[in-house]
Amino acid sequence: MMCFLLFDMAQQEVVKKQLLPMLAEHELTPVAFNPHELPNWPEDARVLLYLSDDQISELLPCATDKQWQFAFLPHPNAVHAIKGGGVSSKLLQAVEDGLNNKARSVDLLLCNGRLVLNSVVIGDVFGLRPGGAIEGLWAKFKHLLSSGRRLGELVPKRYELITGNDEKIVTAAMGITVVEHGKNSVMGRRLLPGSHINDGMFHAILLAPRSLMEMYRFLLSSVFHRNSGSVPRSVGIIKTASLSVRSNGGMEYRHDGCEICAKELVFENQAKRLSLVSGRLLAIEEGASDSKEQRKIQHLPSGGAIEQMTKRPLSWIAHAATDEFKELYQALRENATPSNVFLTLMILSTLLASVGLFANSPPVIIGAMILAPLMGPIISLAMAIARQDESLLKGSLYTLFTGLALALGFAVIATWLIPLQQVTPEISARLRPNLLDLAVAVISGIAGAYAHARAALAKSLAGVAIAVALVPPLAVTGIGIGWGDTGIMWGAFLLFLTNLSGIVLAGAVTFLVLGFAPFSRAKRGLILSALAVVLVSIPLALSFVQVVHKTKLIKQLEGRLIDDIRLAEVRVVSSRPITVSVKLVAPRPLTASDYQNTKRAVEAVMKQPVVLEASSSLRLQ
Repeated sequence: MMCFLLFDMAQQEVVKKQLLPMLAEHELTPVAFNPHELPNWPEDARVLLYLSDDQISELLPCATDKQWQFAFLPHPNAVHAIKGGGVSSKLLQAVEDGLNNKARSVDLLLCNGRLVLNSVVIGDVFGLRPGGAIEGLWAKFKHLLSSGRRLGELVPKRYELITGNDEKIVTAAMGITVVEHGKNSVMGRRLLPGSHINDGMFHAILLAPRSLMEMYRFLLSSVFHRNSGSVPRSVGIIKTASLSVRSNGGMEYRHDGCEICAKELVFENQAKRLSLVSGRLLAIEEGASDSKEQRKIQHLPSGGAIEQMTKRPLSWIAHAATDEFKELYQALRENATPSNVFLTLMILSTLLASVGLFANSPPVIIGAMILAPLMGPIISLAMAIARQDESLLKGSLYTLFTGLALALGFAVIATWLIPLQQVTPEISARLRPNLLDLAVAVISGIAGAYAHARAALAKSLAGVAIAVALVPPLAVTGIGIGWGDTGIMWGAFLLFLTNLSGIVLAGAVTFLVLGFAPFSRAKRGLILSALAVVLVSIPLALSFVQVVHKTKLIKQLEGRLIDDIRLAEVRVVSSRPITVSVKLVAPRPLTASDYQNTKRAVEAVMKQPVVLEASSSLRLQ
């Protein structure tokens, strides 16, 4: 195999002093590059190119018919050829690779007829810019800050793309990166794991965040979590053999670092047109073949969202266009209708919860939680409050009150039919709600609204229903009504009100954050919801203070020694009067005076009279 060196005359001294001594052991002919006349070398000749990016871009399209084998060397002005060809920046290593590595047929990517050595970048792509990883924590932090300062001023542009299969894609994006393959950059290896330089295809990567929050999330991911294999929500990927890109008012783009303006960009991939000796940083697979066109664009803005995004800089929160949540709104309207299915499930879940409460059976109560359909109208009510939708509000409230009346009525009937009047632990657990129950309701409201907004998460709704437990408190309220016990009735109903107010407020705020309503519209409803939560929080806070106080008392008493008697299994079972249950562990049988002494010691710790319920246990050594 004959070898030749085609070099840049401007680098003649470097070639003479550094490059030629490295090639002294090889029969190699050096020739200065002349763009107007190509040498008459034989086919399959190996040609080492010590040329700039511009010279290589000019040479290769003209020389592909010569069937020469090309190897790039690290010329100081060949940054993009070096990246695209995976060439080592060390001259000696690049020479070794160029002489010894096997030549393979690879694709050529053209943009408006000009060869693309590495990438074409349209607009602002931030972390999608091809290149190496940012090394060092401080460098990453500075890059993040410099990128973040510009975000508030940038406005997404409308782009129209037509792929090789004549698929038309219209969207709004900050920018687009087009690359032949993803093997030569950290960004490419993360987003394009299945790309090859010889598969007949190339890639367009679109950066299209809906909001500043989404953009900052992408920047953090691109800077600090580059090894993740998932495609960020703000990114779309198109794999195709040809592509045209248009934008209103033209486009400014960087073709291998060169700043250019154009009204339209036409990309064409010429499959296996060039015989390339790649560098050690680019692995070329023999078996790579033409593949099908692929698109990962499900999260790109479309429809009315495009017009909204291209009018002004990105807002902090993305605002969904009407056509983007049409299906969600339809589902919520269905949830706000008291259908036969809703009424049936409401009755069955209430009866099941009532039986589980009387039987003190957590599995049965959990089944009632899953069966209960109340979460649907409550989430619909949250959306109605967020968007101030009067018809959805009326429908949600009507369905909610219908379900409430059914639950109370059938719980009362179940109480009359079941000949038991014992307050089981499961009933007792729902009589004293506190701020922790409100926290559960708020978190469940966020989860419920988010799961409704993301159809793929609908399977998580069963877990939300279990967590928030809407029907059991209503069943306990009905039991209290059936027994005529106002303490049980109001304690359990307060828990239901806690769940209801917490879910509605949290759900409305979640829909606001997800962009389903502007704050100006949601403000009035949010204020009323927050006021309801505040009112409910007053008795919850008092109850929580009592829980904290009981916990402190138990901590003070548990394990305490009174003479030779140790206190164990301490519980505060009642507050009025304060009643303490305790097991007394002693090495001897206890007398009546021992119990009296223990009672006085407990009262001294608690600094108030107590009713002591004590049992004893003999401990022999």
